Amino acid sequence: MEAASLKKENMEQLKEAFETVLPVVQELFPIDVMFALTDTEKFQAYLPGKEVGIPVEPGAPIPSQSGIRRALDEGRTVSANLGAEVYGAAFKSVAKPIGDLDGSGRPAGVLTLGISLRNQQILDGAAEHLAVSSNEVRTAADEIAKTATDLAADLAVLQEIGRSVVTELKKTDEILSFIREVSENSTLLGINAAIEAAHAGEHGRGFGVVAAEIRKMAESSASSAREIEKILGLIRTRIGNLDETLDRCTAQSEQQAAATQEIAASMEQLAESAGEIKGIAKLL
Repeated sequence: MEAASLKKENMEQLKEAFETVLPVVQELFPIDVMFALTDTEKFQAYLPGKEVGIPVEPGAPIPSQSGIRRALDEGRTVSANLGAEVYGAAFKSVAKPIGDLDGSGRPAGVLTLGISLRNQQILDGAAEHLAVSSNEVRTAADEIAKTATDLAADLAVLQEIGRSVVTELKKTDEILSFIREVSENSTLLGINAAIEAAHAGEHGRGFGVVAAEIRKMAESSASSAREIEKILGLIRTRIGNLDETLDRCTAQSEQQAAATQEIAASMEQLAESAGEIKGIAKLL
């Protein structure tokens, strides 16, 4: 009787301390929490959170299938995560046995803490979204890097084609030189023919017509050669400009490929950080 009286007295003192201290402790918590105090048979005190709570009142019996009962029977702290479908709000329950209040060596009750899992779920969801997004960005960056590398290769091919065209254009200098030489020789031939036609007088009239046509052909050839030379010079200039542009594009493509590779590496680190965030969320 004396032991039972002592047990009751100690529980009353603990209940009084619970009702005095835990409301203050609850306000200090940055997340929603609830507290419950039981003896070996029933709830002695209960402090619900704003959202976290269980449908009990002081004096209600301890459910047979509960963490509190397990903590009493096994004499150890029992933790469990309860989904929102159980009591309306997801929370983590931690039931800790209260030791030997009556000198028997057995737990005399249990102090239970319920911690809201809302922040964990939000953080876990954000981490999951971050991991998915970082993987998508990394994949896109890899594709961009590959495209930039392929573009640089294509630009290099175009550059080589442009240089080949310039090389081929240089060969036309020999053709133009030959045309100019033919034009000059034709001009001399026409002059000589005109002189001979003048010497022949009336009998050289037909020869004079031929000489005039030869001079016209020579002048036309010389004019065409000058026009072709001008066009080829313009083509060389534009191919030179194209070559410079391709050089710049190739450099930019290489820089883009390098930059996207750095982005991919950063996204990989971000994905690893998201995994670490998920790990931290599980600790809440």
